[in-house]
Amino acid sequence: MHSNPTNTCHLPIITLKMTLLITSLLLTLTNLTHAQNKDPHPNTLRVMTYNIWHVFAKGKEVEAGCQFIKEQSPDVVALQELTSIKPERLQELASNWEHPHSSLLKTNGFSVGLTSRWPIEVVEKGFSGMHHGYLHAKTNGVHYFVVHLSPFKWEVRHREADLLCKKIAPLLRQNESVIVLGDFNALTPDDRRWLESKDNANLLESKLQTDARHAHVQNLKGGKFEYGVLQKFHELGLVDTAKNHLPEKVEARLTSPTGVWDDKKTAVKKGQRIDFILASKDLYRKVKGCKIITEGEVNKISDHYPVITDFNK
Repeated sequence: MHSNPTNTCHLPIITLKMTLLITSLLLTLTNLTHAQNKDPHPNTLRVMTYNIWHVFAKGKEVEAGCQFIKEQSPDVVALQELTSIKPERLQELASNWEHPHSSLLKTNGFSVGLTSRWPIEVVEKGFSGMHHGYLHAKTNGVHYFVVHLSPFKWEVRHREADLLCKKIAPLLRQNESVIVLGDFNALTPDDRRWLESKDNANLLESKLQTDARHAHVQNLKGGKFEYGVLQKFHELGLVDTAKNHLPEKVEARLTSPTGVWDDKKTAVKKGQRIDFILASKDLYRKVKGCKIITEGEVNKISDHYPVITDFNK
């Protein structure tokens, strides 16, 4: 039997073509993956905290909420009011804003969570002595404490702050980079002149009525605004990243309420700032800017506005 020299000659050519085709396909897939995972701001660490009100307006605005977060291109997101969801659901949400990593505190009640572009190492899930609990996790070299302090009593918030400060203090002594963020349900002395202005008198009156009407609520101390919780974190060495980075006007310095209680479109002009991103001094020195987004879709997504801080890498 004689071999066919023509077929033999063509085999290397066919093999070469197939190799080139496969290589081209692999390069295309690699480039697509790289494009999807590419950091849109490689010189900036963008951190967001957002109380999303029972998973985006009690589940009614999930698509809008996910799209909004995606548009902000955050690197790390801390979420509060992840009510009664599982870790798998949090990861589904995080995938919408292109975060491949997430961690959930708990699957019942008012949970908090963290999502990130980078792998997350869970250091501790804290429950004892806390109203909702806290999540301590580390991602890309930074320690994050995601908090949601008691919404009802200033004395409980003080105990929670004491507990958290004891956890954070050793890290600061070791010169670790630390961010504490979330819904503190507390006021900062830095906002005193806006909170106590005559133009904002209705806020104090509303709180007086709420404290008087509900036996389990005591957010005012002696009938006045209470600033001690945030002061404890400041004295520990954490700095409000909004300091020197927010406009000097009340409408730019509030995170609650939002327009969700009105027409779901219009930003509110009066309220309070109870959502914060606090940072260790090494990180605060790298702050490029801080903003509270109050316009647009956020007025139908939640009863809180999101806070975003940009750090130089």
